[in-house]
Amino acid sequence: MEFLFWDIIEYINGAITCAMKDPAATLLVLMLLLLVVITPGRKNAEKVLILLIICFIYLILTSNVLARTYIYAYRRYSFKLFTGDFYEMLENILLFFPLGMLMCGLDFNTRPVHYFKERKSYHFIRFIISMAFAGVFTCVIELLQFNLRVGVFTLDDILCNTFGAALGYGIVFASIMIARKLKKSKAVAGKEQANEQQTNA
Repeated sequence: MEFLFWDIIEYINGAITCAMKDPAATLLVLMLLLLVVITPGRKNAEKVLILLIICFIYLILTSNVLARTYIYAYRRYSFKLFTGDFYEMLENILLFFPLGMLMCGLDFNTRPVHYFKERKSYHFIRFIISMAFAGVFTCVIELLQFNLRVGVFTLDDILCNTFGAALGYGIVFASIMIARKLKKSKAVAGKEQANEQQTNA
């Protein structure tokens, strides 16, 4: 996994370089972060998640588009699936893994979503919205790379990135559900034990 470590270092270095070269973009991100902090009606935990998502978007956007200096002679694209290197595909999956984990913790405070809050489909709707966001974001990255000629537009990247977000979302969601069931079972066991003690007394 050494390749992944150096890629992360490269992403961070790209973001720092871009921040130094383009202070306007950095100022815009800081204004968005401030706007999230002062926005009323949201829990502190959700504000932290939104802040982390904005930082993630900035990191990916700068390292994959804005900080790239080399330019292809012509726009390149590939619609072939699973033709890339295994480690490259694994990197694209793990790259969006944190985004899925962060999106799982968001409570989409909109009326259309809260209509389903008391229904079984509520969690599925949240999952679909999160994956749509991840898919649109990775498509924007690929289109920017294609139009600016700083990368190759590939379906592999879109599918792997979206799958990575789905994987991160699924792991966090499963962990939350398991933790809730364990907590509920402990509470039920505690009540039963208390009732038995009262009966014996």
